[in-house]
Amino acid sequence: MPCLPRLSLVLSAGGLRGAAHLGVLRRLTAANIPLDSIVGVSAGAVIAAYYAAVGLRTEELIGEAKFFKGRHIVAHSLNLRTYRRLRWFFEPFAGVIPTRLKQLESSRFDQLHHGVRSIGIVCHDLTHNCPRYLTTGSHGNISLYNAVATSASIPSMFPPQPVEFEGQRCDFTDGGLSDALPISFAKSSDLNATHIIASDCRTHGARPQCADEPNCVYVRPTLDGTTVLRAPRDSLTQAVIAGENVITDKVLNQIRSWVL
Repeated sequence: MPCLPRLSLVLSAGGLRGAAHLGVLRRLTAANIPLDSIVGVSAGAVIAAYYAAVGLRTEELIGEAKFFKGRHIVAHSLNLRTYRRLRWFFEPFAGVIPTRLKQLESSRFDQLHHGVRSIGIVCHDLTHNCPRYLTTGSHGNISLYNAVATSASIPSMFPPQPVEFEGQRCDFTDGGLSDALPISFAKSSDLNATHIIASDCRTHGARPQCADEPNCVYVRPTLDGTTVLRAPRDSLTQAVIAGENVITDKVLNQIRSWVL
């Protein structure tokens, strides 16, 4: 008896460009595409966690993305580096980041929403110079909050976080440094995906080998004007639209053929 298909949505790194992932997710959810797992790194980790673990709807995430600015990340960085009694000064300039981080603190790898059964987060281990993969059912000593916060930590702005990983002392930081499009992670025994939907918002990077395989859909939204930390007026809204546009009817029909 053939096994049921297990679809994994892979969300790349990309900073503010990652807003396009929301457009991809919106199209997939509107089409009722069942996602068994979501794998994210850096910006992709944030979206994966808030959708699958916190349980926010795509429309909620898109609504906040429209008002998100690169300066919010800068203010949050300064807030973390500032003496505790002075943090009241920077926190108001960090936008929704402080509020949403509190939501993430109470979320878990194994309590997921929207039908998602597993979530995977990629961090970079500075101590051993390699990617580290965290997922539902593994490495219970590392919380989802710490995994996402370190995966999305821009190295020049946020200090690495010391963690214990498989008995070793490691310093974790931005997962995009070592695996910015973790397709192999989604296919690994940890997540065991049979089919891949990969959304690539990187500023550069080669087309993955699996892009032309019949069990893989690879999309790369066109993102003019939006960089990792800079998003001119309305460009994040346009990034969301760009993400929607790459999930064409032809792409949806291919994905539907996997699950019908």
